[in-house]
Amino acid sequence: MGRRPFLALATGALVSVLVAVVSALAAAVVDGGATGARPSPPASPPASSARPDTPAREPMGTARPEPAPVLDADFADPEVVKAGGTYYGYATNGGGKNVPVATAPAPAGPWTRTGGDALPALPGWADPGRTWAPDVSARADGSYLLYFTAARKGTDDQCIGAAVAATPAGPFRPGPDPLVCQDGKDVIDPAAFVDADGTRYVLYKREGGGRKAPGGLFLHRTTPDGTKATGSPTQILAKGDDEPSLIEAPALVKQGGRYVLFYAAGVFYSPQYQTRYATSASITGPYTKAPRPLLSTEGYGERVTGPGGADIVHDGTDSFLVFHGITRFRGGEHVERAMYVAPVGWAGGTPVVRGSPVRYEAENGRVYGARVLRDVPGTSGNAVVGYLDNAQCLIDLDVFAPVAGEYEVRVRYANRTGGNAPAEHTLTVDGSAPVAVHYAPDPSAKWRDVTVQVVLPAGWSVLRLAYGVGFAEVDHVDVA
Repeated sequence: MGRRPFLALATGALVSVLVAVVSALAAAVVDGGATGARPSPPASPPASSARPDTPAREPMGTARPEPAPVLDADFADPEVVKAGGTYYGYATNGGGKNVPVATAPAPAGPWTRTGGDALPALPGWADPGRTWAPDVSARADGSYLLYFTAARKGTDDQCIGAAVAATPAGPFRPGPDPLVCQDGKDVIDPAAFVDADGTRYVLYKREGGGRKAPGGLFLHRTTPDGTKATGSPTQILAKGDDEPSLIEAPALVKQGGRYVLFYAAGVFYSPQYQTRYATSASITGPYTKAPRPLLSTEGYGERVTGPGGADIVHDGTDSFLVFHGITRFRGGEHVERAMYVAPVGWAGGTPVVRGSPVRYEAENGRVYGARVLRDVPGTSGNAVVGYLDNAQCLIDLDVFAPVAGEYEVRVRYANRTGGNAPAEHTLTVDGSAPVAVHYAPDPSAKWRDVTVQVVLPAGWSVLRLAYGVGFAEVDHVDVA
């Protein structure tokens, strides 16, 4: 019978056998791997996909937004902090400023450049023109701490400096010596982190054994005021074989009892530049990388190019990811990068970014009346759900939305009906009115994508794919 649907005929009558296959929660693999605890499902499929613990459906909210810069002029490696009712943004040097500044009343804007320079005077060890990737954090005494990357005079080295100001707008006054520097190696992209016990750290990227070698991400404890590094650094992450070129731009948060480390992979002037994350139960690791990028050019459907340099900001209630995307290529390493802001939800302690796809493997869902087929070439999880051949067959997936609104659901399928016959499933969300998912006729039965629009409430929902017409296998579902 192979992978064709199984139809048992007995004296001309169709015999349907309902099998409850999976009773554990799907390990939802998110463009980064979001997981979350959901109640165990019943032993047989419910009459409606609405679950007892599912809240009442929220109104539509906002439609799925097209990604658009909140600052469309060059504002690379953005960093955002909230002070009072104002958000302050900082960027890599540009427009004659070492650290350009912008402000907004909310993370989504409107953002306005102030024309100011948060770091008007560089320390004596630094050359101008390479003041990169600033990081600003509040200190316990009400002052503000700025970390910045700068070129060390007389060398090709990049080092990290520290500066202090009374207000987030500056001016920040740098100390006389670098915070972190190493002969013959670039040390770049600093990020402050304060743990729950008040211990301060600085994270950064350092080159490897030779100049321009990939290196990795390091964690270094500092003095309580953040102006001096103490002890020895700990490498917490190295480039993986599936990651482009190098890793850089760390940003660390603690969420759901775990440390979540955001970072960029690739080179900043390439469309392959992307944002990833890794998680750990300990600040020093080991960190487990998510299997897919969190943000990528492909994930955004090429509506954002090279999304990276990310920072996470909280407004007291919600989280937002702030990052840059390439808006103009000027040749070689010369690009212009605009600032973007996207809402972030936390699915079991891991991030889900509005507009960037979340992948849910069909075989990890709750499968009723169908079969999980293993070792299937050309599929993302090496497994699919097949034998969806009668009205009792369905797949339930727990999906997560950071905010309520309209989302794009992309189903990866193979139409195995044969000939030029179409196939169809129905899609519901928490028992909503069904939406038809049409699978085009395909004698070759190749893996293809089809996209439909649905409305999701904030948080968890049950997305159900149920048998309709023909015989289609399902590899995975992406929600963006």
